[in-house]
Amino acid sequence: MHIGRSLRSKEAPRHVSGRGRFVDDLVLPRMLHACILRSPYAHARILGVQGQAAAALPGVKGVLTPDEVRELSKPFKPGRYASGLRVPIPEYSGAVGKVRYVGEPVAMVAADTRARAEDAIGAIDVDYEVLPASSTIAAASEPTAASIYEELGSNVAWEGHVSYGDVDGAFKRAHSIVRERLTIHRYSSTPLEPFACVVHRTPELLTIWCNSQSPDVIYEAITEALGIDAVRVIVPDVGGGFGQKIHLIRKYAVMTALMAVKTGRPVKWIEDRSEHMMAGGHSCEQEFNVEAAVARDGEVLGIKIQDTDDVGGSISTLTIHFTNKLNNLFNTYKVQHLRLEGRSVLTNKCPVVPNRGIGKPGMCFVWERIMDRIAQELSLDPIAVRRRNLIEVSDFPYTTPNGNIYGSGDYHALLDKVLKNVDYGDVRRRQAESRQKGVVGPLIGIGVVIGVEPGGRNAARDMAIFPQSKQMPGAGGVEGATIKLEKNGSVVFTLGSPSCGQSHETTACQIIADVLGAGPERIALASTFDSARSPWGVSASNSGNNFHLYDVGAVHGAATRLREKVIVLAAHLLQADKSAVQIENGVVSAGDRSMSFAELGKIAYGNQAMLPKGFEGGLEATYYHSHPHADPLMLPDMQGRVRAQYTFSSAAHAAVVEVDRETGRVRVVRYVIVSDNGTLINPSVVDGQIYGSAAHGISVALGEGFVYGQDGQLQTLTLLDYGKSTTLETPHIEIEHFPVPDPFTTLGQKAAGEGAAIPSPAAIASAVEDALRPFGVTVRDLPLTPERVWRMMHGSERVRA
Repeated sequence: MHIGRSLRSKEAPRHVSGRGRFVDDLVLPRMLHACILRSPYAHARILGVQGQAAAALPGVKGVLTPDEVRELSKPFKPGRYASGLRVPIPEYSGAVGKVRYVGEPVAMVAADTRARAEDAIGAIDVDYEVLPASSTIAAASEPTAASIYEELGSNVAWEGHVSYGDVDGAFKRAHSIVRERLTIHRYSSTPLEPFACVVHRTPELLTIWCNSQSPDVIYEAITEALGIDAVRVIVPDVGGGFGQKIHLIRKYAVMTALMAVKTGRPVKWIEDRSEHMMAGGHSCEQEFNVEAAVARDGEVLGIKIQDTDDVGGSISTLTIHFTNKLNNLFNTYKVQHLRLEGRSVLTNKCPVVPNRGIGKPGMCFVWERIMDRIAQELSLDPIAVRRRNLIEVSDFPYTTPNGNIYGSGDYHALLDKVLKNVDYGDVRRRQAESRQKGVVGPLIGIGVVIGVEPGGRNAARDMAIFPQSKQMPGAGGVEGATIKLEKNGSVVFTLGSPSCGQSHETTACQIIADVLGAGPERIALASTFDSARSPWGVSASNSGNNFHLYDVGAVHGAATRLREKVIVLAAHLLQADKSAVQIENGVVSAGDRSMSFAELGKIAYGNQAMLPKGFEGGLEATYYHSHPHADPLMLPDMQGRVRAQYTFSSAAHAAVVEVDRETGRVRVVRYVIVSDNGTLINPSVVDGQIYGSAAHGISVALGEGFVYGQDGQLQTLTLLDYGKSTTLETPHIEIEHFPVPDPFTTLGQKAAGEGAAIPSPAAIASAVEDALRPFGVTVRDLPLTPERVWRMMHGSERVRA
């Protein structure tokens, strides 16, 4: 058996030896290099753009201005990420008529070298009328604030709510009402490779090589914006995605395609790091006002949440952070009554995009902070409060009030194990001794939280805020895989979605090896994603933890079909009953007779006379997987209940921190995770996902983030200013697996890609607050930079914090 083993990576050798093939490695004959002129202002009207001087420079072959963008292309359709948009607003690949954030693309130049293109950018003359900028939710929400989109009449672009159960009744029955205000800031996953596109247009076909996580977004954007039906999207190796490369990248794909159409030559555009920081998309700044109706023993009877999202200067992702909170709306808790009210506010900042866990870290932050607050206000133990509200193991499969179905889990066991592994009692003892003695030294704190990790996106989820709609942009999920036994006995396969470094090739290889009976060393990925060859559907996206549900199901289904075909052919050739045929390590046997895969391949592809009657030549199978348990509530009902995602991993996190009294610097001494990801296909791959997502969440909590001035200028344009943690600040992550297989998935597997990024900000906040308890500090806002923590300890942020 190969499933369950840490098989050696199939991808790693080529990447560590420099043999990866990324977009920028692609060189085509007569290829031009493009650069983008970006807005220096956060808010301004474009009165005119003069590109003649740039076009006259040596080597320059094309200049694309806003007027040409409007003339040569159509605006994007809003799509499901902007499902709350109340009036149609044309949004093009570049700024047309107005710029709404620093870095918004205004014009593009293509030249025979990148250096000449960069020089030509400076020769474009743009006449701007600078307008007042709003860089905060409060400023943008003012009735007198300058409208970012005049069509809307207000920068509060959307308001809505979902409500489940009898919330008002729950609050009437409450012993106490616990209130809290919380914020999560803007940040990014800063993938190693920024956006990249190469476009080649021929009379027959437009081909784009693009490092997009969601090739369907690129495919649809180009076909809609340019009116070209013959489009081929190829995604080579991708240097990290994390949600950054799902949506906003379509603007640059279309601009590059327009330039290729205009010049009649292949065009390459590669984003640099500064461009990505200012305009590549940020996670959403979120403000929460929370009220919990609580019984005397800490049971949460109901909860009200007001969520305000700063969506930046674009309407294209207007409601995506709100609707993603439906995925983990109730976290691990059995609360039955909840109301979530949402507002999306436009500001003159970079547009928001999906980012590792999109919306879900905020929802977990709300739940875990309010659990700590309930414990404080009722003088209860925070662990006991969580236990009082956890879903019981006997309740699985468990249906949440908003329609999600948790297939399996044991949340009490996760808590038990993480408390044991972190030596919770010993930490509390050392903390008490330190406080009692008044020891001058670091302040010790511990935080313990728990959260779910949803996986397998339902394409209809975003319409839960419009359940009366009769036109769903999609529903459920469809994803394919193709597996071929070659003439020489080797096995190649093609997946329906791209990989961004999550070892999809290795994982798929293990499944194929077990189902088909082939040796892993004889199995290889035929090619990366290619819309002309890959069997793709609505779930062909490296996002939403889709791979574990859709791709794994598709690979298993295709391998099962191919195995059946191999058995039929082998039984005929070995003159045996199908039930007697065995396959092991690429050899098919029945009794004392056997044939190798290579022998079968030669016959299947080259000797019709030896094939069974009616047998289709060749040994290849394609299978499209849809979740067999997608219903009930694949489509939202009139109460807004919907299966937002289909599987639910879970994990308990414990963080032990030391806070320096003199500087406010937080050091994470230990970080312990006990995780239920269902059946582990490759434990090392799952560990890698947990390490990476935990490291990111911890860094988010402790300092990394975007800072804007009042004029909308980004002040954290470099990685140094941005504050990304290095390996020196990142603690060792201790992991224990406690898998409870999912009864509804192909192998019992659950998601793993986003998990540790969801609870980790809450764990750090809880631990730092615990350390600062002698100062009477309450942690409500992230990030917990040394300066902020120092100010908390010294009182200048005491009231606000």
